[in-house]
Amino acid sequence: MFVSRITTVQAIVLRASPWREKDRLLVLLTKERGKIFALAQGAQVPQNRLAPATQTGTLATFWLARAREFDRVTDYRIEQVLTRIRHDIFALTAFGIASELIELSIPLETTDDELFKEVLWFVMRLEEGVPPIKWLVALQIRLLWRLGWMPHLLSCALCGAELDKEQIAFAPSVGGTICGRCQISRAPADAQFFPSASLQAIYSLWQQPRLIETLHLRLNLWRQTLTLLRNHWHYHIEAESKAWRVWQQIISAHIPSPSNRRS
Repeated sequence: MFVSRITTVQAIVLRASPWREKDRLLVLLTKERGKIFALAQGAQVPQNRLAPATQTGTLATFWLARAREFDRVTDYRIEQVLTRIRHDIFALTAFGIASELIELSIPLETTDDELFKEVLWFVMRLEEGVPPIKWLVALQIRLLWRLGWMPHLLSCALCGAELDKEQIAFAPSVGGTICGRCQISRAPADAQFFPSASLQAIYSLWQQPRLIETLHLRLNLWRQTLTLLRNHWHYHIEAESKAWRVWQQIISAHIPSPSNRRS
């Protein structure tokens, strides 16, 4: 039985890194095969015909040839290139954080058509101008939900009691928020306090991702929300996002971001 060595995939380029002297190794999130690696031979050379399709954030159809180590890109058709991440450092870093989380948490060659559709929807919203900090919160919580790592947000992870305080303890090791009674009897070492408004925002964005266009919080609350999610991810994947450190450096440098001020 003849099996073609060439396959076609619709993909988002999550990351493109140098490989050996002239090649690029791509991390692709595809509709047909999930997360895969693909080699673009000679793509480090600007004049190489594959170079345009190996930019982070590119949405394209790729023709891939099966090979022993990595699939090899033989041809492509670009469908869209994200322009915003090329001039907005916050958008680029937010995309980088999301890409790293997908790369670290999603198994290779595991087809998930709904995951691809949702990530593609989020990518388009980022390109259309959604504030990066709000975009990053919403995408992270949807990924956590799809992976089965959704934290308890509005009820105690230990006893199930509803929470109604302005400051609520959150601990990744127990799966989310903790009520006052459980804090006294068995509070874990990684528990930290966060505003209830941040927890409510995460919950709302999990239920209705489209609220990224209308939901508003003060900037400091969005930042605390990101810290909560960062801690939760770190507990599950046991790794730190390199792009997250870049985000922190940008914040520390007080680089203005008009889109973030509109959050």
